[in-house]
Amino acid sequence: METKTTEKKDTVVAKREPTPGENFTNLVIREFGSTIGDSLDMTPYQRHLAQHLFIKIDATLKDLQARHSGDRQPVAWSNINLNKLAIDAVHRIDLGLDALIANHIHPIPYWNGKEGKYNLDLRIGYAGKDFYRRRMAVDEPQNIIYELVYSADTFRPIKRTLNNAVESYEFEVTTPFDRGEIVGGFGYIAYADSHKNQLVIVTEKDFQNSMAMAKTQDFWTKNPVEMRYKTLVLRVTEKLQVDPRKVNESYLAVEAADDEAIEGEIIAEIAENANQEMLDVDPGTGEIHEEQRVEAEKPEPPKPSRDPASLKTINAMLNACHDDFRLEKEQVLAELGVSSHTQITESPADCYRRIAAVMAGPEKGPEEIPDF
Repeated sequence: METKTTEKKDTVVAKREPTPGENFTNLVIREFGSTIGDSLDMTPYQRHLAQHLFIKIDATLKDLQARHSGDRQPVAWSNINLNKLAIDAVHRIDLGLDALIANHIHPIPYWNGKEGKYNLDLRIGYAGKDFYRRRMAVDEPQNIIYELVYSADTFRPIKRTLNNAVESYEFEVTTPFDRGEIVGGFGYIAYADSHKNQLVIVTEKDFQNSMAMAKTQDFWTKNPVEMRYKTLVLRVTEKLQVDPRKVNESYLAVEAADDEAIEGEIIAEIAENANQEMLDVDPGTGEIHEEQRVEAEKPEPPKPSRDPASLKTINAMLNACHDDFRLEKEQVLAELGVSSHTQITESPADCYRRIAAVMAGPEKGPEEIPDF
């Protein structure tokens, strides 16, 4: 009897490594459950937003890597702090922000020397602000009209009075092809109940104050119309009354990250300290203008030559500490023992004296600089 011997062949199946997109989506799904609630799963639409966010981030990283040079690690998914990114992504997805819509989300990488990876700031653009702030309002407006006003335009505000129950305005572009210079702007918030309509006026002086507060004025100089429009949107949406019943962790997280409560601040900047360096990115469009700035040794803070009594506001004190000691706002707050400028109880002059006394002491080593 003939015996057949069947030779078993070992089949080796190569283990497929998950793609960056799969890693990102899985991390976001896992973080969504722990941050938003264990009983809640991502909806198909939220998964759709997560995919859009990945596409936007991936395109940003590839564009930046194409311009990358130097000894620093490549700007690639393998060098991104994914855990932090997943948490930030969850908050933006929870608010319904779509990264593929212009000016909703701008991914901006920062090199974190302490961890040896890039942190990715998912900065919310002015269109994103408009979107989620409307949804968080007590009364969601039916429409918000934003207009920059030029010197040749005709603009007349109609405020609410005893004889006029509805706030309104008259606006006419008399010479559309030669409107002159920008003299201000306005936003008109329209509700279903017209008696609630609100007219918000922003003057050119307001724009100039915002420009003076910006960390760099290059964007204002190169893009004067776009930056004024961005400022106008932020100023107007701040007037929307937030509904406490709608406020959630995601809203608090993105508002705290931007921290636009200080008058005139256009864009919330991530703290730049001994361990972090920001890439040069256009805050209005998210476009990367240059390769990464050369990391330089932090110079010794200069001795201030100003009278503390001349500082009448918290904002003026923060600016003085930045100019005199090269301290960012977060570092000043840490020295004062508070987490927000609203918790400051001392006068601006006394706060400045405290900071000056600290900076006049022994120079801090890198390990003593707080990590924000």
